[in-house]
Amino acid sequence: MKKFLFFASCILIFASACGGGDSASSEDQKVIDALADVVMADEEFPGTADDAKCIAETHVSILGAAYIQENNLTDSATFDDWDPAEAELPRNDFKNLFKETIGCVEKGIQAVLGEDADLEGLSEESVECLATQIVNDDVLDAIYDAGIIGEEPPEEFFFSLFEDCPSFLVDSLVEGAGLDQESAECFADKVSYESFIFAIEASSLPEDEMPEGATAVIAEFFAAAVECGVDLANFG
Repeated sequence: MKKFLFFASCILIFASACGGGDSASSEDQKVIDALADVVMADEEFPGTADDAKCIAETHVSILGAAYIQENNLTDSATFDDWDPAEAELPRNDFKNLFKETIGCVEKGIQAVLGEDADLEGLSEESVECLATQIVNDDVLDAIYDAGIIGEEPPEEFFFSLFEDCPSFLVDSLVEGAGLDQESAECFADKVSYESFIFAIEASSLPEDEMPEGATAVIAEFFAAAVECGVDLANFG
């Protein structure tokens, strides 16, 4: 659960406040208090006591106090090892737990990762876009399915996130290839998403192995480079 909480809290710059629900019963409140103490006691938890309480309330509301007690989740070691993606929760329970847990931690990414985190190459637009995409149903369905079958989601799935967040591509061209902002925006606009993904995947192949379609992609890159004033040597 520790990895889940850390991941969930790291993917939002601005998280929504935890919504208030009906008053908990006295028995549920005991479980909420115990679980909040477990969350807050984790040295890696980036939130406040209120955030921890919100997370505990979310878990009790969605999973039920009985589930938490039966699975001993108020024990720190057990809670740390518990992974909701592998717990065979009902799909909607998993998705709601993920979304609402994210909404509990009102922290900026810099505050979450610490002052030493290098975020200079990542624009606020990129982070906000990813924050929106990561909690959509398609993404959560993929995470859920991957947890159930014990495998990571396919690489192509994560590539699709970047299709929906074009500023990520611009950021990577500025940070990774050393392009200026204007050239990066121009190049990202002229080269299709599919061609960028093709180039990334082809880069892992042996140098003497030319995949089908490479000629067209190379031509597209050269045409964009000329129009945008980009030196393709910057791409390695």
